[in-house]
Amino acid sequence: MTFGTLKRPNAVEDIINTFKEAILHGDLKPGQRLPSEAELCEQLGVGRGTIREAMKMLRALGVVKIQQGDGTYIADKPTASALNPLVFALLLETGSGTDLLELRALLEIGGYQLAAQKAAAEDWPAILDAEAAFAAYARLPEQDPDQLARFDLDFHLSILDATHNALIEKIGRTVEEMFFASIRSTLAKSSNLEQLIAEHHAIVQAVQQGQTDAIAHVVRQHLSHWGKEVGAIL
Repeated sequence: MTFGTLKRPNAVEDIINTFKEAILHGDLKPGQRLPSEAELCEQLGVGRGTIREAMKMLRALGVVKIQQGDGTYIADKPTASALNPLVFALLLETGSGTDLLELRALLEIGGYQLAAQKAAAEDWPAILDAEAAFAAYARLPEQDPDQLARFDLDFHLSILDATHNALIEKIGRTVEEMFFASIRSTLAKSSNLEQLIAEHHAIVQAVQQGQTDAIAHVVRQHLSHWGKEVGAIL
C-alpha cells in the first residue's frame, strides 16, 4: 500500500497510528514487506530520523520485524498485545526508547519494593516456582524464544502479583505484555542466560529480605540488557 503525507505535528505518533489502522483494516498483512526507508520518507513527508524512531517503537511492540539486508516486514504473528488499544495508547504517549525503559523500571522497581513489604507466605511458592521454571528452561540445550520470554514474564509478574494491589497487577500485565516482542528478541540474542538466571535470583533475594536499595540496583542491572534492544540506557 501507499501512505499519504502526514499533516499532524507529532509525526512519530501519526506513523504508528497509520500502521495500526492499516493492519486493523487489512491493508497491511502479516509478512508483508514495507517500502524502503527512503520511500516511506517520501510518502509520509518526514525525515529518516522520524521513520527510524517509529520503526523502533513498532518493533518493540512486535508489529514489525527488521531483516538485515532485506528490509522491514509486518510481523508474521503479531503478539497478542500488539494491537491492544490500551497498549497503543501507552505507546503513543512515549516518545523514545528511554521513555519505554523508564516506564518499565518505574513499574518493576516500585512494584518489587511494594511486594517486599506486602508479600505473604502464600505468595512465595508461585514466585519461587516461576524463578525455577525460567532457570530450568533457559538451561536446556535449545529454547523456543516465545516460551523463554513467557517464562521470563511469568517470573516478573509473579512478584507484581505479590503487591496485592489490583491496579498494579493489571497495569503490570499490560506493560509487560506490551514489551513481549522486544523481551523475546533480547533473550534470543543473549549469550549468557546464566547471568539472567543469577539476576532473577538476586531480585528474589532482595525482595525476600526487604532490601529496597538492592531491588533498585539489581532491577536496573537486569533491565540494561533489554534497554539495548529499545536503544536506551538508565
